[in-house]
Amino acid sequence: MAKRFTDNNKWKKKWYKDLPMEYKLLWLYILDDCDHAGIWEVDLDVAELRIKDKNSNLNFDIDKCLSVFEDQIVSFRDGEKWFIPDFITYQYGKLSPSNRVHQSVIQLLQKYNLYEPAIELEYIKEKKIIKFAKPNIQDITEYCLERNNNVDAESFYNYYESKGWCVGKSPMKDWKACVRTWEKNNYSNNKSDNKINKNLETWKKVRNSIK
Repeated sequence: MAKRFTDNNKWKKKWYKDLPMEYKLLWLYILDDCDHAGIWEVDLDVAELRIKDKNSNLNFDIDKCLSVFEDQIVSFRDGEKWFIPDFITYQYGKLSPSNRVHQSVIQLLQKYNLYEPAIELEYIKEKKIIKFAKPNIQDITEYCLERNNNVDAESFYNYYESKGWCVGKSPMKDWKACVRTWEKNNYSNNKSDNKINKNLETWKKVRNSIK
């Protein structure tokens, strides 16, 4: 037997308090009878049979149902099915595509073209995939000027172009971060001169030590 969470605050909400008794019962029935994605296959005849007692004579009117539940449901498939967006909130919080429990719910929403509306209503945590955009030399030059560093944009470009825009074995995610690393490590236009000067300084120290 499936167990579900319920919204205890519904009894305090004006739209629910104002419902006729039979429609309050119908709403509770719908929440119990819908599938795990909050989609109900509309069958008011069966709902009447299950809700009424032997002394009552229920007759749910589809137009009135759509009117009283207007802000709580999304009717689709020519009225054959209703989607209850708030059902997701109380059962799952925000759906996450990486959550295995949520994946079957998301598949049902996709099946009925409800996935994108659910994202727009923030019922789903959209997994954002940021694609790496390879910079050109001009992009690198402008960023280096902005940071006022001595990184040679052309050398930077040629180096990572030869590496397939990978850092080690991993694809690059942020070329600006790599520029900042070069900046920190003092990759500059004068890199070769700096190396020569460093070697000269080392040689001088050695020469002085043997005098």
